[in-house]
Amino acid sequence: MTKGRTCPACAGMVSAGDSFCEGCGRTLPEHNRPGAGGRGGPDQVPTAPQPSLSGLGAEASDAPSEASGTSPEAETMVVERPGLTPADGAPTAPQVSLHGAVGPAEAGHTAVGEDTDDRAEGVADGPEPNRDDVGAQDTQTLFRETAPPAPGSAAPPPAPKAVPDWPPPSVGSNPVAVGNPDLCVWCPGRVVDGYCGACGFLQPTGRDHVEVRARRAFGVSDRGLRHKRNEDAMAIRVIEDDAPRAAGTVVAVVCDGVSSSPRSDEASRVTAETGATVLAERMRQGADPREATGTAMIRAAEAVAAIADSPSSAPACTFVSAVVDPATGAVTVGWVGDSRAYWISGGGASSASALLTRDDSWSEAMVQMGALSREEAMRSANAHALIAWMGADSGEIDAHISTVTPTGPGAVLLCSDGLWNYYPEARDLTEAVPGAAGTPHEASRTYVSLALGAGGKDNITVVLVPVPAGRGGPRAARV
Repeated sequence: MTKGRTCPACAGMVSAGDSFCEGCGRTLPEHNRPGAGGRGGPDQVPTAPQPSLSGLGAEASDAPSEASGTSPEAETMVVERPGLTPADGAPTAPQVSLHGAVGPAEAGHTAVGEDTDDRAEGVADGPEPNRDDVGAQDTQTLFRETAPPAPGSAAPPPAPKAVPDWPPPSVGSNPVAVGNPDLCVWCPGRVVDGYCGACGFLQPTGRDHVEVRARRAFGVSDRGLRHKRNEDAMAIRVIEDDAPRAAGTVVAVVCDGVSSSPRSDEASRVTAETGATVLAERMRQGADPREATGTAMIRAAEAVAAIADSPSSAPACTFVSAVVDPATGAVTVGWVGDSRAYWISGGGASSASALLTRDDSWSEAMVQMGALSREEAMRSANAHALIAWMGADSGEIDAHISTVTPTGPGAVLLCSDGLWNYYPEARDLTEAVPGAAGTPHEASRTYVSLALGAGGKDNITVVLVPVPAGRGGPRAARV
């Protein structure tokens, strides 16, 4: 989901905003770094942390913050473990048209085979600030020669410092909330529009590491090791147990900002919050999960399109959602882009782990067309180029909606590609964190830690919704 770039030293693939090459470790040219202007330049509008993402209580989930016991022991009877997906994978037939929810593709819709650089032409372009001039006048003030005061006269007051003391003190126990927002937390520079004019780094916004705990769902989002900000977002809602309709239903959304678009962190936040809120509201009103998912995706697409300055400068992101019915264990997922949903098996009589979505990416399109094998497609520089996303420049897109009813215990896992790039197969995810459904909060943290340990080259977001034993139908079913 980021623009394809190559390292001049080893020709390895790097992402816009990277400071060094993961392959050879060489420092990348200045034009590839944040604050360098052009398409790799900073966003103009920094995003403030949202209460529903930064808290651990009811604000984040419409539910008390204390986790309830959602991991009873699995059934002991051993039966054949039915799969959840046919041999050709999850369906991709369009279910809900988002046409009209977003603006026309004046900037061009990335067609199959196009590089994602094309969709970002003109985005975040602008003159690069002259860093040599930053603070020049203040520096002159610091070193200006002055005559000594005349005998008996009062000494003149000391000249004010051009740059306050650094590093700035933190506020309370929050290391990213600084007392002086005009001072860079990375160097003794001044901050303009959320970025330091000296080092070019984005200032922390409170989203670098976020954890959300609800009674029946848990999520962790982390900036990763190579990005200067977190462009992922998540939102979780749990409907009250005494609600007249859809009691106890869990809805969750994960979005991943498209790095080649402006204000991608804002795009993911707005889309995730809107999608989860509308989805929960429709379920409370008694809507069918598929209808509720379609409505939520349309409203989310409208919301992210509304924040664009123009179709040629449009924030964009991916979208994946899940609705988990606690009574039946049925799972309804909706998606646009390449953020994924998985079923993580609880073992025993539970349905086998499976990928529940199919990426809207160039590589997946090549595989489905039979033009390339999966291994060949993933080796291409265009492997992660999106062919569908949410944003004002997305053109006409169709959302995908699928419903499965797994058997036995397990968990629904939503994630951005910051995790699945390292663990693409459902079986890999299941084996990496055994018993994830029984300890979902700890498992979410472990998944993020594993991605960080594997390189952490992208933002990482994981949401786990456990489905305890005694839920699910007598057999796996697809609607």
